Amino acid sequence: MRKIHLKYCREVIFVVVAMLCSIGSMYAQVGQTVSGVVKDVAGEPLIGVSVLEVGTSNGAITDLDGKYTLTLTKSKSVLAFSYIGYVQQNIHVDGRKNIMVVMKDDAIGLQEVIVTGYGKTVTKDKLTAAISKVSSEVLEKGVRSNPLTALAGTVTGVRVTQTSGQPGAGPSIQVRAGASLNGSGSPLYIIDGVQKDDMNDINSNDIESIEVLKDAAATALYGARANNGVVLVTTKSGHVGKTTVTLNVNIGKGFARDNYDFMNARDYLYWERMAAKRSGDDMNLVNGWGTGNDITADGNKSSNGIYSTSILTDKNKYLLDYGWQSMKDPASDNYLLFKETDFMKLNTQDAWTQDYNVSFSGGNDKGKYYSSIGYYDETGFPLESGYQRLSFNLNGEYKIKSWLKASGFVNFSRSETNPNYMSDANFWSVVAAAPPTFKGANLDGTVITLLNNTQNANWNEMKNYYYRRNTAYKTTLGTSFQVDLMKGLSLKLSGMWYLWMKETESFDKELPTAPGKLNSNRKASATYARKLDQTYNAILNYNASFGEHSVSAVGGFEMIDKYNYGLSASGQGATSDDFIGLQFTAPLDANGKSTRNMSTTHTQERIMSGFLNATYDYKSKYLFSFSGRYDGYSKLVDNRWGFFPGVSAAWNVYREEFMEKYLDIFSNMKVRMGYGQNGNVNGIGLYELQGSYGTAGNYNGIYGLLIDDIAYPGLRWEKTTSFDTAIELGLFNKVDLTVGYFNKKTTDLIANVPLASSSGVGSMTTNNGAVRSQGMELEVNYRIFDRKDFKWNIGANITFVKSKILQLPDNGNENNRQGGTEVYKGKGSNETVWKGGIQEGQSYGDIYGFKMMGVVRDEADLANYAYYVDKIPSKPVYGPAAYAQLTVEQQKNAQQLAPGDAVWYDVNGDGTIDTYDQVKLGNEIPKWMGGFNTSVTWKGLTLFARFDYALGYKKWNSGYQYFMGITSGHFNVPDLAKKTWTEDNPGAELPVLMTNDTNFKKNYTRNTSLFWEDASYLCAREISLSYDLPSQWTKKALMDKVTVTLTGQNLFYITDNRLYTPEYGTTSSNKGGYALPKTVLMGLKVVF
Repeated sequence: MRKIHLKYCREVIFVVVAMLCSIGSMYAQVGQTVSGVVKDVAGEPLIGVSVLEVGTSNGAITDLDGKYTLTLTKSKSVLAFSYIGYVQQNIHVDGRKNIMVVMKDDAIGLQEVIVTGYGKTVTKDKLTAAISKVSSEVLEKGVRSNPLTALAGTVTGVRVTQTSGQPGAGPSIQVRAGASLNGSGSPLYIIDGVQKDDMNDINSNDIESIEVLKDAAATALYGARANNGVVLVTTKSGHVGKTTVTLNVNIGKGFARDNYDFMNARDYLYWERMAAKRSGDDMNLVNGWGTGNDITADGNKSSNGIYSTSILTDKNKYLLDYGWQSMKDPASDNYLLFKETDFMKLNTQDAWTQDYNVSFSGGNDKGKYYSSIGYYDETGFPLESGYQRLSFNLNGEYKIKSWLKASGFVNFSRSETNPNYMSDANFWSVVAAAPPTFKGANLDGTVITLLNNTQNANWNEMKNYYYRRNTAYKTTLGTSFQVDLMKGLSLKLSGMWYLWMKETESFDKELPTAPGKLNSNRKASATYARKLDQTYNAILNYNASFGEHSVSAVGGFEMIDKYNYGLSASGQGATSDDFIGLQFTAPLDANGKSTRNMSTTHTQERIMSGFLNATYDYKSKYLFSFSGRYDGYSKLVDNRWGFFPGVSAAWNVYREEFMEKYLDIFSNMKVRMGYGQNGNVNGIGLYELQGSYGTAGNYNGIYGLLIDDIAYPGLRWEKTTSFDTAIELGLFNKVDLTVGYFNKKTTDLIANVPLASSSGVGSMTTNNGAVRSQGMELEVNYRIFDRKDFKWNIGANITFVKSKILQLPDNGNENNRQGGTEVYKGKGSNETVWKGGIQEGQSYGDIYGFKMMGVVRDEADLANYAYYVDKIPSKPVYGPAAYAQLTVEQQKNAQQLAPGDAVWYDVNGDGTIDTYDQVKLGNEIPKWMGGFNTSVTWKGLTLFARFDYALGYKKWNSGYQYFMGITSGHFNVPDLAKKTWTEDNPGAELPVLMTNDTNFKKNYTRNTSLFWEDASYLCAREISLSYDLPSQWTKKALMDKVTVTLTGQNLFYITDNRLYTPEYGTTSSNKGGYALPKTVLMGLKVVF
């Protein structure tokens, strides 16, 4: 019995000792130091891996050798190791002092963190809505005055168009065809919680990520403002660990694109004089090709002395020894004398781009910070044009108490925009087409200032007559306090202020306006604008897990208040070119009228909202999400409040037990669906719906009142209801594939509807019908090789979008048509129908015009058109037999069809071309768009290339029509003119060249298939070669990492389009524009 008791005693003592040892071990972890090394599967150390003690803000970052050291603050600590591109690992310490970790590739990016709004984030595998992400790695390649250019071809369903190369110009963006009749509409831009109109003040180097929210399930959280999608921008924040200093430098040169390839002087004289001779013009006119010029005259005093073309004589042939040229006149037996001047060279400069940025980042368990300063300088091609921006950014957070955290940010930018002194369309077309026979300078060497006006001028001289200043200041401040109320529940109170100020000044000195003429008005103007946007919100955030169930919710209240103030003033009559201030302008002109004008503006708008997003997750397999927002908007009158919901769900099929045996094939499989609704009030003025009056007439100082805008207090929210579904697949840990479908229906479209002139008002804003947009999206990424020293990835995406107009206001027309073209139904029928314009049941953007069938080759071919009649020209064109049937009086108002003339498609087959003989030529809206990229890395060398494209649309080339029709008088013609019909080239593809074609047979100057050009394109948006210097070199120089790059941006387009840009979004009336320059950059990135 005693032995039994002793036995039990030993067991009890053993259990007690074991328990005490366990307790001692547990508490020994508090204050314990843990260290180790983190490597990848190839055994290479990983730099910058985050090591975080779970449940605390205590963490560290691995160094250059992948090493880390961390002092624990809890018992039973768990360390979370995370790094972009690798699967997060949670490891229990269990008393260990050294923990070695091997990070596994996150082959399909399931652990990538996605921002969904209001600070809420989810990992990619738990995402239920259509959200695409662009990381900082893409943004850091090349230089950008506007970060949104990085989205081109990168994100499915997003059309990014860059139609201007003007320094500082930004792209336009449409998400899933927008929510309007013409597929336009800009998304909502949210930068660190602050709504902004654009992103020109954002330094690309400061951006951590850009998320594009595409479906209503994702955008419902932003309610009324998110009808056209949402672009969320998150800037960089600090990290726990040693301070990192990063220097980025990029310097490059731009190369202009030749929009038209205009002729040299010799070809210009040949083709223009031949066209003039055919047209019956006086060959001795005073102009670029005429021989009536006086080369001895002063071109600054007389228009006779501007151009060099003249008849070569014994008296002037000495000029051939001074760079002048001669040629046989194609229109006579004489020889021509001329001087060639490159007019564009006089008006352009080298375009350099410089981008400098220094950033600092660091922190500890109490606080983190990130700060940067950047300078961006881009010179434009037109003289004096350019864009400069100085930016500063500071993000920080500090843990005041264990339950209280404060954070804040400051972003400041100052930009100077020096735009071209004339419109881009004029500079890149009419100025470029200036006659190359411009004399440039008088015979005594004095420079000639202008051709015929201040636009078509030598801006090396004209720039001295102008003063311009355009300065913008943008300051964003934000602060927030987060209170941890209890486990899993926190309250965040935030206030954000965005102050935008703009100042402009202009002054015209006494300046020449034409040869021998001066303008002495000395006009001056100045504007000042200020906008203050205030955003305040209170947000509750809740996260909890109950076994295999997880819930998350974010909800709150937000108020946005916007106040605008503006002041503008102008005057003229200063007594000297030295006095540019408005105070020096004359109060009254010579007639006693005031020369001064002044106006001010004050506007205010307000948005108040409540919002909620809740998600449910069971076993990470079944995911559900609900979002809703209740918005009130001051723009509306009777219908200010609206509720906008969104729901979505996803099923991670690959996590099911029955998929375990297929995981070597399917590394990911997810199905998701979303449904929701958004609102919109963009496009209406702040007070427009309340109506407005203006003054009319002046009778003895008494003004009448006139209705400017009709009040319409009953205007409703524009609403877009959308459905979205997609399947995501990961195959063999190499291929990621996403296929999606979306269907959007927008009702109560807001638009201006024309009214009868008898109403006294041109139009009114109303709810103008409904439109549906449907599309498919496909995205694929393939990791071809993923080895230690060699990696090769390719990615591609494509989007198809088609829209149809469903409903329009009843206006009595068939299909409630607005605009359009009346055309014949077809062969043998004189019945007409209306096509194009805006009609129910049709797509927007259908193009109708005259289709050229060919060119009359010779007299034998002319016989095939004996009874042909073309009634489009002011004097109708008749075939030989038809012309012979006319009376002598009728023939005076008719023209004969001749070899070289165009013949047009006769829709109804009656032998006569009239306004109804137009056919569908295509559509103005791209149907297909997308992009592809590839990245190849070998050791420290990386080649990256990014392309984007758009397919299936046409653009009107008004510039080529303008110049080929020679409606410009005597300006140059494109090299394309060499493909026109001549007696020596009867098989040419284009009609004969005539001066002022619109006065003749309109071979060029009608709505013709010749100039509705296929605009489908492929653009080499970015090609970059970078090299990381060996670490053994950089360490000796006390640098962590050094990368040198060579980058080309917008290097080429593959397209049949001859416009300055084939990209969608240009105005059809523009004869030209500022094409995106081809830019080559050298870059250096140093991390200390």
